[in-house]
Amino acid sequence: MTAPTRVTIIPQDTFCAVDGVGYTGITMTSVAPNVHAMQWYATHGEVEIKDPATGKIMRNNEITHLDDYQAVLDAYWEIRQAAEAFEAAQRSIDQVLEV
Repeated sequence: MTAPTRVTIIPQDTFCAVDGVGYTGITMTSVAPNVHAMQWYATHGEVEIKDPATGKIMRNNEITHLDDYQAVLDAYWEIRQAAEAFEAAQRSIDQVLEV
């Protein structure tokens, strides 16, 4: 896997997208509860921090690495690889049925 150029993580929605391909159902237990979203732009990013009491965005913190989100990315890649394998198997079945 190459380093992602674009990542979006939205813990409340259990959503993660990497380079335009997104899935829900991603485990977010490693993400701090005050994180509303994380956006990554190839070499830098930002984390939207929310007030736990109101849910309103208080500030954005700049980040320079994805280390704090590696567990989310690992879970994302497990789901993405399984989905891609399933899609490949379906295409194979469809090709056999078209004979």
